[in-house]
Order: sequence, then structure tokens, then C-alpha cells
Amino acid sequence: MLALRMIALAGVLGLSAHGAMADDAVGEINVDKQQIAIAGNGYVRTFPCEGRRVTIDGTQHNITLTGTCSSLEINGAENKVALTLAPKAVLVVAGIQNTVNWRSTGEPQQRISGVGHKIQRN
Repeated sequence: MLALRMIALAGVLGLSAHGAMADDAVGEINVDKQQIAIAGNGYVRTFPCEGRRVTIDGTQHNITLTGTCSSLEINGAENKVALTLAPKAVLVVAGIQNTVNWRSTGEPQQRISGVGHKIQRN
């Protein structure tokens, strides 16, 4: 987790990092069977969640997650995320001015800190 935060900081500061997928995006994306981890700045991407947990660190990402996610944790600023959460998922949002549009058949456990977030159920 510390490595992801350091990569996110590198992205915010404009330093190079591995895995940039768009011309103006910097940072790293790691996808495996259990997790989708995005760090850095400026990714605009869509991922199939397939029950994975999702971690987003950094700033100004615009992420759409299809399928159902087991959890979402955002640390950063001005990120936009749209997703479907599992009925007993955990939703953690920290930082400033993050936007989360979520849907679920249940009510996720929400842990929200920071200021200016827009977290709404669709």
C-alpha cells in the first residue's frame, strides 16, 4: 500500500512512473484475480470488476467499473468513479472532492473522510 501511495505522489508531482496507459496519465495500474489497483494521475479507463476489490490512489482519475466490486477504497483528490458494489461491500473515501456514483442491492459500509465529496447512490 505504501508503494502505491508513493507512486501516486510521484504522479501528483509529475515524476515518471511505470504503467502509464494514456498520454497525459502517469502512475501504475495493477490488475490481478483479487484486486484492481490504480495509482497516479489522470487515468480514464473502464475495468470489469468481477468481484475484485478496487483501490484508487492519486488524482483526477475517471474510472468506470463494470460488474460487481467487493469493495472500493479511494485516497486522493478529484477522482470520479462509477460502480456496482456487492451488498455488504466496504466503501472508503478519503481526500478532497472525489465523486462516487454507486449502485447495490444492499447498503455498503461507508467510511468517508475529507471534504467536498459527492457520494451518491444511482
